[in-house]
Amino acid sequence: MKRTPLILAVLLILTALLPGCRERIVYTGLGDWLLLADDPDDGNVGYNGHYLYVDADFSDDALEFKVQTYAPIPDAYDDVILTIYFDTDQDASTGLSTSTPGWGTEAVPNDIGADFMMLAGAEFGKDGRINEDEIYAWDGNANGWSETPVGSVQDPYRPANTDSVKGTISLDILGNPTGQIDVVAILLCDPDGETYYDHIPDQNAGHATIDLGNGSVVQTASSAGVTINPSSGRRVSLITGKELILEEAR
Repeated sequence: MKRTPLILAVLLILTALLPGCRERIVYTGLGDWLLLADDPDDGNVGYNGHYLYVDADFSDDALEFKVQTYAPIPDAYDDVILTIYFDTDQDASTGLSTSTPGWGTEAVPNDIGADFMMLAGAEFGKDGRINEDEIYAWDGNANGWSETPVGSVQDPYRPANTDSVKGTISLDILGNPTGQIDVVAILLCDPDGETYYDHIPDQNAGHATIDLGNGSVVQTASSAGVTINPSSGRRVSLITGKELILEEAR
């Protein structure tokens, strides 16, 4: 993203003076990031989620999200799945929520009612990668995500040996909201090994809010000491909420 020479100079100075704090320095100009959540280091997977950001520029009719991890991700293409959940009507009684029956807690986005979900990454079925970089709308009649994706993730970013992953959603997919929307992220770490579902913010720490009207956010700070969600080898689909059987694909 483009930055002015002045901002670049300030960034370089602050990076030198405050090692390890680079990503926590968040500006509010075009091309910068707004911090949505600061998640504790759960420790079980080195590259679990640390910070959740949204691009500060809301004028381009899209929202770009970034999760920075505590450690570099060896192979982000296979090692993580980033999902962002959107409560566009700020009504927990509509959409996927903790009161939705039949859904594993690993795949439920905290205290919101998610109307849309962006999945940056891929799940795996018998024929390999499925549901890759897709966006779904909640279907209340089916008690699940839409059978057909309503869009695709723009500009997915998950290179090897870096400490961040990104994905972008067009606002028209979300119905062109103009007010506030609540968001929660779930980062599935090491799906073929430890299989940890890291809620950002943590499950008991609520959600973050994006105010599209005034270009601001309300941050949520997770409580230290809250662990991420071990599945003991159980793979729960972020699309169906049910245990993922590799012999079966959606």
